[in-house]
Amino acid sequence: MSKIRVVTDSTADLTPELVERYGITVVPLTVFADGKAYKDKIDITNEEFYALLQSSKELPTTSQPSPAAFADVYRQLAAEGAEQIISIHISTALSGTYQSSVLAAGLVAQEVTVHNVDSKIATMGLGLLVIAAARMVEVGDSADNILQVLDEIVKKQRLYFLLDSLDNLHKGGRIGKASHLFGSLLNIKPVLCFTDGVINVQDKVRGNKDNKALERLIEILLEKIDPSKKLYCAMGYCDNKKTAEYIVERVKEHVNCDDFIYLQIGSVVGTHIGMGAVGMAFYQL
Repeated sequence: MSKIRVVTDSTADLTPELVERYGITVVPLTVFADGKAYKDKIDITNEEFYALLQSSKELPTTSQPSPAAFADVYRQLAAEGAEQIISIHISTALSGTYQSSVLAAGLVAQEVTVHNVDSKIATMGLGLLVIAAARMVEVGDSADNILQVLDEIVKKQRLYFLLDSLDNLHKGGRIGKASHLFGSLLNIKPVLCFTDGVINVQDKVRGNKDNKALERLIEILLEKIDPSKKLYCAMGYCDNKKTAEYIVERVKEHVNCDDFIYLQIGSVVGTHIGMGAVGMAFYQL
């Protein structure tokens, strides 16, 4: 087992296969729905959550892990032989999860060295960053080198996506710089993106046909991707994997990517974006 371990939170939306493959430790956030608390991906599956989201009368809420929860995880990894931990989390603009991890690192400072990383992104973007770190650990890179590469990826990573509605983002207070669009979307479908950890508007597509916005999303992806460089990417989707696969089929005709990773958006992020979301996160070094 490597002396370096990678920790993230459940908003990375990694599949169980990827978690096991790379030995990643995932700390769950909590979703509260219909009077019950569910640990993301532990007490509730993605499919169960989307069924609940459709039937629930009120919008679920979410809660970050406590510093104590992170400290317990760090101590367990130290007991297993970890000397350094790289703990990578959802954008601080969207959640206090990163701050909880920082506080926990202070609690265990005498036992293990924890390097906290603010991904400045969420869901498949975070997952892509975590996979990059885990792959570097696997080939024996040093913690310093891994952190340097992660810093470069954070600066260069992009995530473009579509939502069926901005309602959940608005109600949950995560709408970011897209707030000016809320209430004026009767004939506009925005293509959204992350900018410095905050949700922003990349473009506004007029007309209510979903395929028009989807085609614009694909155009933007191809505009932003340099076909001469290797592409590292992850596709995120809620209940609509076929749409994600369609985007991949269109994009792969023009780019160099060995592996398109598909990640289903889970209950925590799903609470805030609702059904029907789809998008791509990517970086090129």
